[in-house]
Amino acid sequence: MASYDASYVKRPRRTKAQVEALRVAICELAEAAQPCSVRHVYYLGIGLLWDKDTGRSRRNYSVVVREVGHLRETGRLPWEWITDGTRMVRQETQYDSLDEAMQRNTESYRRNLWASQSRRVEVWCESDSVGGVLLPVTSAWGVGLYSCRGQSSKTFVYEAVQQYAHQGKGVTVVFCGDWDPTGRCVPRSVVERMERYGNGELDLEFRQIAITADDVRSGQLTTHDVNTRDVNFARYREECLREGIDPNTAVEVEALRPGLLRERLDETIGGLVDDVRQWNIEFRMESAERELLRELQGVVNKIVRGESATEDDQGE
Repeated sequence: MASYDASYVKRPRRTKAQVEALRVAICELAEAAQPCSVRHVYYLGIGLLWDKDTGRSRRNYSVVVREVGHLRETGRLPWEWITDGTRMVRQETQYDSLDEAMQRNTESYRRNLWASQSRRVEVWCESDSVGGVLLPVTSAWGVGLYSCRGQSSKTFVYEAVQQYAHQGKGVTVVFCGDWDPTGRCVPRSVVERMERYGNGELDLEFRQIAITADDVRSGQLTTHDVNTRDVNFARYREECLREGIDPNTAVEVEALRPGLLRERLDETIGGLVDDVRQWNIEFRMESAERELLRELQGVVNKIVRGESATEDDQGE
């Protein structure tokens, strides 16, 4: 990685050489961590490229936002390396042709492998930006990824409970969130509401894989001051004291390396597959069914073009 002087002492405007060194280093950080959020880039560079912002200052974070934007717009940093889950479009899926519809559905076809398992598995995270980091893992495993966006709304939790009840099996929710007054309140409130909305009959397991008390106690992650005026601070303080943690410090989930976060999630989800034999059978069936869809697409294309199907096609 290119060297860069990270002194926080007020200094004159960076030279062109310094700016270029900073941009090269940012590209290297993003490439190693991708996909990641801008905030992850900021945390990864603390102590290497810049100091941690203190108090209400966002000076260094603003530099990261500006430079990442510049690097993406000039083509030096691929857009897909940085996640942004804030742009959500509500529109029915449309296609230019039947062929395109079949092609896209063939490519995206997934068999519900979890139907053969004893529990439903979901991944919940505290923010959209973290969701973008986790998506490659949840997509590979075929599990739902839900962003709480801070505190989960009553509707969000109620609809989840109704869906669980309809499926009639236990649920394991894997959660990734901050270790701060609000972040620690999310698991408590979600579990309490789920039990209440499910009339105490819901088989729920709630696992938080980040940020954990062990993460905070390790002393290896960047911390920040806690907002003691937060309405959840009193309960947060009690929990921290029980865990042997200074209640005046907090850790954001972005302080954990994106690669490590994905590794934890991948390992956790893999461990929840309790019938490996049936999972493998269903996986092979998924591949065979996808191939069948490809063959069907060829037959339909001939029909659309007005061509007669061959005897082999008819046999298929």
